[in-house]
Amino acid sequence: MKTKITALAKLVGVAVVLGATSFAAQAEITLIKQDPQPGNPLSRLNFTVGGSIRPQINNMTGGYDNGSYKRNVFDGGTRFRFAADYYLFDDISWVGYYELGVNIPAVLKWHNHYADGANDTTRRMLYTGFKSDTWGTLTFGQQNSVYYDVVGVKTDIWDYDMLAQAPGNGINGDYDGSYRSRNMLKYKNTYGDFDVYAAWLFDDTLNLNDGKGQYKRKGGGSLGVDYHISDDLTWGLAWNYTRAKVRNYDGTDSTTYNQNIYGTALSWTPDNWTLAAGLGWYQNYLPMKSGFTRSLVTKDNYFADDAWGYEYFIGYEFPINQYLVKGIQPYIMGDRLEFVNGTNWKRIDNGLGINFKFDYGFSVQYEHVFTSSTDDQGDMNLVRLRYDF
Repeated sequence: MKTKITALAKLVGVAVVLGATSFAAQAEITLIKQDPQPGNPLSRLNFTVGGSIRPQINNMTGGYDNGSYKRNVFDGGTRFRFAADYYLFDDISWVGYYELGVNIPAVLKWHNHYADGANDTTRRMLYTGFKSDTWGTLTFGQQNSVYYDVVGVKTDIWDYDMLAQAPGNGINGDYDGSYRSRNMLKYKNTYGDFDVYAAWLFDDTLNLNDGKGQYKRKGGGSLGVDYHISDDLTWGLAWNYTRAKVRNYDGTDSTTYNQNIYGTALSWTPDNWTLAAGLGWYQNYLPMKSGFTRSLVTKDNYFADDAWGYEYFIGYEFPINQYLVKGIQPYIMGDRLEFVNGTNWKRIDNGLGINFKFDYGFSVQYEHVFTSSTDDQGDMNLVRLRYDF
């Protein structure tokens, strides 16, 4: 217990020190402000930084996670962002974005607070391109997928989430086109109340799968649309297709898969309410659960033919705005993921949470999630301290 408290104190200390450097709470920090002046190239540049520090504790009931580093204080997704916007001419600008994930316990070698072999840092996103109010935005690199922008993001708003949506369950969201997709060309433009998205996924390198095989993306594409029904109500639809090969680990043979994910989601934020729900259908996309099928999982049946999932969130924020407390948001949330064929595996989660929002970008979340799953996973208790700047 002393070790846990000491580690938490260190992580909180890091957040406090960083927080003291800027009191622009929950907003990007502008280091260079764009103000184009004749003969001054630097005046065309807008450069911002931001980030989020997230120490966290997860504790699953029933001893399912005994010995896990997550029962100690671990890093729940710390990241730092750097964005550039350089005005060129008319309404056209060059844009660039870099997001770095940092596993603080791994960086500081706090043993038993991170997974064995975990990377100190991870490139979450890196892309560049051009934007125009008239012609739209065209970017290339590793960036959020069309599917995530239109469907996934709407229910990615609590901590123990993304357990039933495509970006959290594929073989690897960086490779399969569902999440922070690598080597992707993405276009977005707005036509009245509609935001229209399209993307092309280029061939990618091999992704090794823990000795079970080799996954290689050969190409793909995405389409999506967000319909802004009103200022506080948005409905999204998206489809992503990926053509991929799964090879035997020795590389001697392979099977080609046509992977499709279809999804829709709603986000409604009237007054202090936040309501969101998403539904997805996943074809040749979710890896099989080998413990719940009579067949040996090989390259030929590596993915379930069909599966589906949904997520939901309902929360209400009570504004406080005194004693450094900005607001308190209790919420309920849940999800369900179920394989239609190949295995009888399914998982159902329903939970309660509360988010305390403080001044200067600090917040604390507590969640308890009741889980019913084929593999008898326990319920989850978690606490996360978050600092956004």
